[in-house]
Amino acid sequence: KGKGGKGATAASGALTSMVSSMDPTTQSFMMTHAVVRDVVATVLTISGSLLWVKLFDELARREILEAKLSRKLVHVTSGTFFAMTWCLFGDQWYSKAFATLVPSLQAFRLFAIGSGLIENKNAVRAVSRGGGKEELLYGPFYYTIVLMVTTLLFWRESPVGFLVVSLMCGGDGVADIVGRRLGKTGKKWPKPFDERKSFAGSAAMVITGFLFTVSLTHLFGVMGFFPNNRVFGGPDDIGYYAVILLACLSCAVVEALPASKVDDNISVAAVAALLGSLAFL
Repeated sequence: KGKGGKGATAASGALTSMVSSMDPTTQSFMMTHAVVRDVVATVLTISGSLLWVKLFDELARREILEAKLSRKLVHVTSGTFFAMTWCLFGDQWYSKAFATLVPSLQAFRLFAIGSGLIENKNAVRAVSRGGGKEELLYGPFYYTIVLMVTTLLFWRESPVGFLVVSLMCGGDGVADIVGRRLGKTGKKWPKPFDERKSFAGSAAMVITGFLFTVSLTHLFGVMGFFPNNRVFGGPDDIGYYAVILLACLSCAVVEALPASKVDDNISVAAVAALLGSLAFL
């Protein structure tokens, strides 16, 4: 896998042959180096994620940011930050398992706090809507589960994972921020959609999801993670842009539906994963 993707098959085969011809001591050193890289990447990502959430919690505590805005900015940026760190991990079969530890540990932390096993008022303030610890067992917990599943299923070998992260994190989060500010007096969705949802928020979701997806996909394409070292998003790549736009529009429609037992983090991610898989896998 060229830098983590499936593209450089020949190079990967040559590397495997070269490693096989090495003496056991050299092979052991290279394997140890690969594990160390993934361990370091995991530690750095976990540390960075905790500091990032702590930053917004502190901004909210000092009333530099209002609590709702701080919570939504955490929603927008945390998953996106995590996806960007995928480039830090190695190209071994277990590398994505190491990466999955990041949202897995966060999921365990949220579950422990939400269920009362441990107490952390700062975490509750940072990510809950109404200040109740039980809220961490729903939206925030589902958020981390989606990141876990996305990492394991899609990783950095196709645009699908970046599409899911961009729409669930960036698109859905910005839709709420814009909707609360610009959608109060603007046009609302008619029935059978949620009449509290605004066209302004939905438009923001489409634009943000599109820009995030295109940016992340182009970045990882330039770094060589996609099959055949493909770089998505060229001036003539109209089909690619059309697929991403269609997925963003579809997820915006799903997000505008009346609240149900299915959390937005799950429904939006599921639609993005389905459409992305049909297009790119």
